[in-house]
Amino acid sequence: MEALFQGKLDNFCALYAVLNAMQRTHGINHWEARKLFHAGLLSFSRDAESWENIVCNRTDYIAEVQSFINLIRSEGTSIHYTQPFPDGKASIADVLKVVKAWSPVEQGKGTSLYEKAGGKGVVLQFKRFLPFRGAPLITHWTAVKEFVGSEIRFIDSSLEKNATYALPQNGFCTREDELKQSQLFMVNPATIFLLEARD
Repeated sequence: MEALFQGKLDNFCALYAVLNAMQRTHGINHWEARKLFHAGLLSFSRDAESWENIVCNRTDYIAEVQSFINLIRSEGTSIHYTQPFPDGKASIADVLKVVKAWSPVEQGKGTSLYEKAGGKGVVLQFKRFLPFRGAPLITHWTAVKEFVGSEIRFIDSSLEKNATYALPQNGFCTREDELKQSQLFMVNPATIFLLEARD
């Protein structure tokens, strides 16, 4: 399965993350993803202020992910989402437990990830920091491909040379005050969306 890749000049990684997760949950192809992507952009563009915030990366994209999933449902796709930590309060262990439970890969169920995934997927945002710097170097939305061994692997939209395609389970935190040399990635629990192929 090949990820749907983001353009180098846009800030639409949150939309790509949802569509990449739907390769797990629904087995969508590139043509179906493109149709939904265009529908999302057209819908967001109807509100000039909101559209400017999206294009100029002045939002955390949580509300936009909610709106995009609801739009996809209105387009006729059976999809449901939950946010297990809407207040953003969760430990690393809490996050790992949820991600592991919602990214199954059952080897005996077929050859494609869609067949093995049981209609479940995870979307989340991570931030990457540099030592002794305040603001994050990167803020990026992605989709979980699978939880294997001791790491979370992603179906990621980025083509950048320094893109992150996996996070070790001991390599990230869930609050900025937990950042340290060995944990320079942060996953905000409020950005975790659990997707399922049902109404």
